[in-house]
Amino acid sequence: MIPIRDSEPSGITPYVTIALMVLNILCFLIQLASEDALVDGFGLRPAILAGWIEGEETVTDPVGAYDQFGYEQRTRREYDISFSIALLPLFTSMFLHGGILHLFGNMLFLWIFGDNVEGRLGHLRYLLFYIICGVAASAFHALMNPESLIPTIGASGAIYGVLGAYWLCFPHSLVTIFYWFYILFGTFQMRASWVLGIYVGLDIFKGLNDTGGNVAVWAHIGGFFAGLGLVILMTPKSARGKRPTRWSVIR
Repeated sequence: MIPIRDSEPSGITPYVTIALMVLNILCFLIQLASEDALVDGFGLRPAILAGWIEGEETVTDPVGAYDQFGYEQRTRREYDISFSIALLPLFTSMFLHGGILHLFGNMLFLWIFGDNVEGRLGHLRYLLFYIICGVAASAFHALMNPESLIPTIGASGAIYGVLGAYWLCFPHSLVTIFYWFYILFGTFQMRASWVLGIYVGLDIFKGLNDTGGNVAVWAHIGGFFAGLGLVILMTPKSARGKRPTRWSVIR
């Protein structure tokens, strides 16, 4: 079930959304050229952040080190802790991705829903909103996984912040969903409040039942609720109480 478009026009040229997409793609290309050295250096390792908060100078994986893909290695690894190593990845990790499908999925959601939130907040407010949501999502993931040394990467936390804002501001917008089941495929429409509610609801279920696998579901959840709160605080007075401009069916 993949969203492919929505019915709510933004009324603007989404310069920031486009710039963020370009930046993410460029970072991914650099990441490929670096043979994942960027993941190792700029991915978020919650245990390092927790160690910095507790005033530690190093942290050692208690059960064995992990490579950038999360696979356990035989040699234990010790990590030095500093301000930059602990805190910088809260920001940098949101511009790295685990593969082309990971990147494509995130950019698709950003393109569909980001322009509307940018139109509501304005370009500069939206950029600040996006960054804060991404950092908040990373921090919430670290809070829920304080002993993890597996590097966490991806724009999903920031984008879930965008989804939270969209869910609140454009609940009646119609989202076109592409589906497939073996040889059957097609599209149908559903209100944004249901579509986005299902996505975050599944993440909450996975998080509570520890069935998220290698997906940072708590980052998704943290980003979504950060977006809910921030869009209320950051919406300009001129846009407050504004209803969606079109509730019609997509053609």
